Amino acid sequence: MQTFLNLDSSDEEIILSSENDSVIQSLKKRIKYLIIYGPRKSGKTSIANNFSNVFKTNLINKLPNDLHIKKETYLDLNNLPAKDENFFHFLQHFISNNIPLTIFTSDSSIENLSDKIYLPDIESRLRQFNLCNIQNPNKDLLLKLIKKYLFLKSITVPEQIIIEVMNHIERTYLAAFEAAKTINHLLYENNHNINLSLIRKYYEQL
Repeated sequence: MQTFLNLDSSDEEIILSSENDSVIQSLKKRIKYLIIYGPRKSGKTSIANNFSNVFKTNLINKLPNDLHIKKETYLDLNNLPAKDENFFHFLQHFISNNIPLTIFTSDSSIENLSDKIYLPDIESRLRQFNLCNIQNPNKDLLLKLIKKYLFLKSITVPEQIIIEVMNHIERTYLAAFEAAKTINHLLYENNHNINLSLIRKYYEQL
C-alpha cells in the first residue's frame, strides 16, 4: 500500500511504498555510512532533499574543493567518479574522522563496484558502506506515479486512460515520467480529446 510522505519540506512530496521503504527506514536509523541507489526518476534526489531538511545535514551534489566538512553529509551524485583520487580522499575524510556520510547514486554506479571499475582504494572504502536500493515500481505504484506527474502538469484524465498507457510501457520510474509526457502530448495534439483507441494507435505506431 502506498501513501504520500510529507516531511514538512517545500520540496515535492514523495510516495512512500514497499519499493523505497527500506531506504526510508535506513535514513531514519541514521546509519553512519550508507549508499542509497536506484533507477532514474526513482526519487533519490527528492528523498535526499527531504531528509537533509529533517536532519539538518549537509547536502551536496559534487565533490567539494576542500575537505573541511565536519557534520553529517548527503552526497547526491548519479555517477560516482570511479577513477578520481579526489573521491578517495573525500571518502577517507569521512571515514577517518568518523563523520556520517550517505551517498545517493545510480544503479550502474553500484553494479560497477563488482566489475573492478573503481580504483582499489575507492572500492575498499565504498565496501565499508551499507547498501540500500530503491526497487522498480509495481503496477499500483506505477499508476500513482503517472497520476502524480499529471497532477504536477495540472492534467486530469480518466484512470482507464492511464491504465491503457500502462499496458504499453515498461514498469520503470522513467517510463512513468515519459507516460505522463505522452498523455500531455496527445491531449495537446488532439484538442484535449483522448480515448483508448487513440492511445492504442499511438503506441502501435512506435
